[in-house]
Amino acid sequence: MATSPDSTDSTRRWVATLIVALLLAQAGLWAWRKIRPPEQSVAQAGLQHKIAASMAYDTALLRADSLLTAADTVAASRLLDSLSRQPTAGLFPIERQKLQQLQQRLSGGRPVSAAARRARSSGSPAE
Repeated sequence: MATSPDSTDSTRRWVATLIVALLLAQAGLWAWRKIRPPEQSVAQAGLQHKIAASMAYDTALLRADSLLTAADTVAASRLLDSLSRQPTAGLFPIERQKLQQLQQRLSGGRPVSAAARRARSSGSPAE
């Protein structure tokens, strides 16, 4: 089955036009993604920043807790004073609760750990 040279050229042009159109569409999508800032990434970056700040704050709270457990109240007091001066509006509420619990523990308001409560109720030396 022989095809005429005109129909072969026409088919080639049609295929070439289709390929060029697909490539242009792909380039347009790529350019659109590059130009348009993704809205979710801004929200995700904000959340990641909040999580990182909360983790750093929580690490400092854990350090203060270990200082209190080791009976180093001077260092724990300094650390808790420093933490209480930091703005906590951007943190999760649990960090503020932990800070209050540690401040109460430092002032002798109440023992935080279950081991300290058991030790006090059994009459054995605390921690």
